[in-house]
Amino acid sequence: MKALVEIVAFWLLPLALLIEYRCWQSIYWTTPGFIFYVIAVPALATYMIVATGAGWLKLWGFNLKYTVKKVPVPIGLVYCSVINMLLLIFAKLLAPPSMIRSTIAIVLLITISGAILGSLYDVVIVHYKLLNVYIRPFYKRDNAIKIVAAYGPWFFGLMGLVSGLSVKFGEYLLIETNHAASLAVVTAAGILIIYAPFLLYFLVIIEQKRRKIESKDKV
Repeated sequence: MKALVEIVAFWLLPLALLIEYRCWQSIYWTTPGFIFYVIAVPALATYMIVATGAGWLKLWGFNLKYTVKKVPVPIGLVYCSVINMLLLIFAKLLAPPSMIRSTIAIVLLITISGAILGSLYDVVIVHYKLLNVYIRPFYKRDNAIKIVAAYGPWFFGLMGLVSGLSVKFGEYLLIETNHAASLAVVTAAGILIIYAPFLLYFLVIIEQKRRKIESKDKV
């Protein structure tokens, strides 16, 4: 069963991007640049977040065969497929012209939906020990629901929030403005919008670890 869950969760789920790509193409207001943005930005930002949290800080770990520096090969595409599914569901709110009400609505919907779906996904892969999250409930040997409840809602809610803001940012610059915004520059800025809040969180973790080491040395 564990092998089947791994195949579905990490290898079949990203294939949804093929369908989602065609769905984006069928929407009248999208452009090739925006479609590239909406797929590349969440994927690359996710790789950066996981590389920092799992690869560098070792806050969590994946029990998978195919990883690069402890980062699962398909992990960025997994998240990207989920966020694109949600964006397509709420595509009418994303459509130009931008309005404050529709922007707030889609960001809130992506935040709530992301928190729910992300937590459910992690409950499954934590239950089957494909993912270890090194927090107190894990060391207490709590069940998967309790472990994920300790971090899932806020972590994936934040992912949804910043992803919604990032995609709306990209849509505005790449489609609505009259300025010839460079796709590379907009993409880099979009990735930063998603990654920056998590980088701040990681810096707090680093500072906490530094203080613990200093306190032990003093003792």
